[in-house]
Amino acid sequence: MRWSNCHDKDKASVVLIIFSASPELRDRCQRLWDIEVSGVLVDPFSLFVICLDEFWLQAQGIVKAVGDEFSKMERIALDLALATGAESDNRHHDFVGLHNMAKHIIYLKEGSDAAALTVSHLQDFHKELLRQPPQGENARPTMRMTSQMLAQKAVQFEVWKLRMTSLEQRMQNIINLVRQD
Repeated sequence: MRWSNCHDKDKASVVLIIFSASPELRDRCQRLWDIEVSGVLVDPFSLFVICLDEFWLQAQGIVKAVGDEFSKMERIALDLALATGAESDNRHHDFVGLHNMAKHIIYLKEGSDAAALTVSHLQDFHKELLRQPPQGENARPTMRMTSQMLAQKAVQFEVWKLRMTSLEQRMQNIINLVRQD
């Protein structure tokens, strides 16, 4: 997508290229393209905020799905730990499932770490740009708003990291419980 004030190729423009964009991200960029040309031209980092927001929404859906599946596995492991006699003889732990769940949690943790680091670097670079904003009456307020939105994304990605740390610890607790059987 290309944002510009006019069709003159010598004027300022911003081009966003995203490979394999989700339909939701394409829709958001299309709506932005229709209504907010000047803000994007003043501060193209606002496009990163939209991409990061969409990524965060998708990640939260995945984290919720993994958390829901993990909760089922956790319940079964706890039930088996409390089972006695014939009850425990007829049921067994899903070691392959536990292994796969641990693998997914590791990948999500890596993703959350990488996302938080990316946002941190974007914030640092944006702060440098904010020191000398482009000319124009709304340049500084537009860039401040983008800076605030990047700060919000940083918090969201830190929360994601905390959720993954918690899930990782719960997984370790289940592995320890299963080992005791």
